[in-house]
Amino acid sequence: MLKKRKIIYALISFSLLLIIGNIILEKYYDGDAVIVQEISRDEIEEKFLTALDNYGIIQEWVTRSTSKKNLSDSLEYIYKIKFPSEISIASFIKDVNANIVDQSVEIESIEQRNLSNSEIKIYSNKILKLVAKLIHNRKIKREYAEYRFIVKIDDQINDEMFNELSKLYLNYAIAFIPSEFSSEVHEKLERDYIVLLNDEIDDSQFILDEDYSKQRLVNVIKEIIITYGRKTIYLIDETSILYNSKIYSLIKEEFEKRGIKILSFNFITQLKAESEKQLHSLFQFYTTSLKGKKGKTFFISYNDFLLLTPLIKKQLKMGDKVLLPKFN
Repeated sequence: MLKKRKIIYALISFSLLLIIGNIILEKYYDGDAVIVQEISRDEIEEKFLTALDNYGIIQEWVTRSTSKKNLSDSLEYIYKIKFPSEISIASFIKDVNANIVDQSVEIESIEQRNLSNSEIKIYSNKILKLVAKLIHNRKIKREYAEYRFIVKIDDQINDEMFNELSKLYLNYAIAFIPSEFSSEVHEKLERDYIVLLNDEIDDSQFILDEDYSKQRLVNVIKEIIITYGRKTIYLIDETSILYNSKIYSLIKEEFEKRGIKILSFNFITQLKAESEKQLHSLFQFYTTSLKGKKGKTFFISYNDFLLLTPLIKKQLKMGDKVLLPKFN
């Protein structure tokens, strides 16, 4: 009997120990918790320096100095970075956050001057990995390239494509040749447009044929001007058969009679390539070679312009300028 009691007491004691153990585990251990891998200081620095490079911050504006305070055992120095006044430090910090998306990382920023000088601290698993002081400096300027875009629209463009263009917050002008299509859509445009006179005109309403009589040519010219307006920019392709034809002097004279000067298309650089990769490469060549020099105006198709848009936006972030075309 005594032996049975001892066994019962032992089982009760063991059960109590299991219950107490479960309570302790529930209190101090989360069964669903995931062990978070700590990101190294070098990896965080690499992402941070990449963000600086994306804004065109050159090495001369970045310094490292030994911290006088023992901020962290893993932190040997702090960064001091000069920013040109046109760069939004708040936008830069936002991009740093976007570049270092990790559940172990916490980014703390302290604004020391309204919308300007700030300090940023980056932690991984609560351990301080990077400290940087971001300071606006009016004396420094980024070297930039400057370019303008004329986007050619043709009868393959539909309403959906026009909507895509309207979503682009970029400076550009639209160009098309006289046609039934462009005569219907030009009034929908919420921006200035350009009319290009060249050998592609094949609509009977607007074609300029040297076999036409003088009166018929004058009537076509009047139709073009009535349709597209006197204040519109008209460009002539000087490599075209039309420009070198015997009727071009008449065309030029009839436009000038109505207060319209036909301008040359030849100062514009055509931006086109056989593949998207070649197009990107060509544009990147210009973004480098035009730094600090006179800008260029590019003539580009609708499709190629959309392909280039991400690169254009990247260059804008680095300080390049995209302006509206000018013709004077």
